[in-house]
Amino acid sequence: MNEHDTNESSLLIPRPGVPYDEPDNRRSYQRQLAIYSILASTTLERLAFYSLVINLIFTLQLSELDWDPANSVTASFIFFGTSYISTLVFAVLSDAKLGRARTIIIGFFLYLIGYVVVSLIANTQTHTFICRNSFNSSESNIRSILNERCVGPIIGTLIFTAIGVGATQANMAVFGAEQVQESNKPSRYFDKYIIAVNIGGIFATLLIPYIQVTQSDPNRFFHGYLVASSILIGAFLFFIFGYRFYIHIEPHDTIITKFIPVIINAFQTWRKYKVDKHIANNIVKKSSSTNLLEESITNYEDQLITANENSYSFLDFARASNKGKFIDRIVDDVKSLRRVIVVFLLLIPYWLVYYQIQTTFFLQGEYMYVPYISNVTQTKMPVIWMSVGDQVSIIIGIVILNLFVYKYLLNYNQSTLIQMKFIVGMFLASITMFIAGTIEKFRQHQCYPDKHNSDLSIFTQLPQYICMGLSEVFGMVASFEFAYMAAPRSAQSLIMSLRFCSLGLSSFIGDAYVKVMTATIKKFDFDVSI
Repeated sequence: MNEHDTNESSLLIPRPGVPYDEPDNRRSYQRQLAIYSILASTTLERLAFYSLVINLIFTLQLSELDWDPANSVTASFIFFGTSYISTLVFAVLSDAKLGRARTIIIGFFLYLIGYVVVSLIANTQTHTFICRNSFNSSESNIRSILNERCVGPIIGTLIFTAIGVGATQANMAVFGAEQVQESNKPSRYFDKYIIAVNIGGIFATLLIPYIQVTQSDPNRFFHGYLVASSILIGAFLFFIFGYRFYIHIEPHDTIITKFIPVIINAFQTWRKYKVDKHIANNIVKKSSSTNLLEESITNYEDQLITANENSYSFLDFARASNKGKFIDRIVDDVKSLRRVIVVFLLLIPYWLVYYQIQTTFFLQGEYMYVPYISNVTQTKMPVIWMSVGDQVSIIIGIVILNLFVYKYLLNYNQSTLIQMKFIVGMFLASITMFIAGTIEKFRQHQCYPDKHNSDLSIFTQLPQYICMGLSEVFGMVASFEFAYMAAPRSAQSLIMSLRFCSLGLSSFIGDAYVKVMTATIKKFDFDVSI
């Protein structure tokens, strides 16, 4: 998509928001090495990320920490939310000071340090030292997260690790798209990016829980996180391997430093315009029809701002051509940011549904019939494995769409396709929650007497995972495409971070919802007696 392509402009994706291509003098193999180094690094980084996220709730519940389910979910939401909100700070640094590659490297270092501490907390030998004097018993039926064992070190480490994640993930998505912008195929890159993310998620879902559930060793959680830490180191090495083949775009002035001044100047110019217009109208009313007075009025009106209220937005009053202080590019950048914020705020309900995959879907599965993967050791299948249905459906869906569907949509401009994807994604997300609610009704009706577990097979959850995966094929990919293509050069990482911030805001809203549910019904689980 190019800024000068009039077919690509719309109200959704403003023309000024599309970045210019950078000269690419690399050979074909160098370009491919750069792209696939980033994708390989993304796969391993996401493997490590999901190894922590997917297993966090169960680690806190099933290990000697013995956290309450609601507080385990809260810790997960805190980690999610912080990892996404922190992208905003590092996006500003990336766009204005450090550049994307250096910001990603800093993020990896913070990420690794946090992951090492998480692993040490999960180790029974070092756990006691880190968590000493950190347990407060509570006599209340409602256990506050502040009363959980080792809450300080755990939450502090999760926040520190999440900051490293935030520095890495927003910049990694943009940095990879920049490597293919010469070929004008950033949207196809995001398809590959989503596939890489979900391949990492599949291995994290299958590998780490298997290590943990097939061992009786108290250190089984430590072993899982130790493997994931090694994988994170591999992700960093892959990224460094391709460093000399990357296109490195120099940092620009960031839109954040211009946002408030543009609004202030627009208000000042608009106010002056209103005052001058009012004075001119008063002169007209009081004037006689003499030629001398008419000439003075004409000269006075010629000095007024040329902006037309009907054809210009409020921010256009900050343009130098309208007696403001800022060049058109800066004003256009700020205007594009306004549109992006509105779109991502509207996506918050979608992200709230998305978070159910990592939280309540798992808890629902725990109260269903789970088959054994080994009759000898009486080891049950990890409930987390059901989420593979979501990830596999994403990969298959993207491949099918690229092979058989998108080639028939070439006549549609990119903006229209993104809008269509958003609509389809939200519709499928709604269907997902309808399916999950229906299954929960059947589960409750088939619970054993005086128990909360049901004989309904956990495999009945598969349709809700598949439907959510298909929803992400459209909604998730479209959110990446929009964040990149609506971004001016001075705010590419920033606008991608706003996408993650909407995810983070949704996480904190989800956490608030859990707290309301806990305060209302005294517990947060799938107890049929409540």
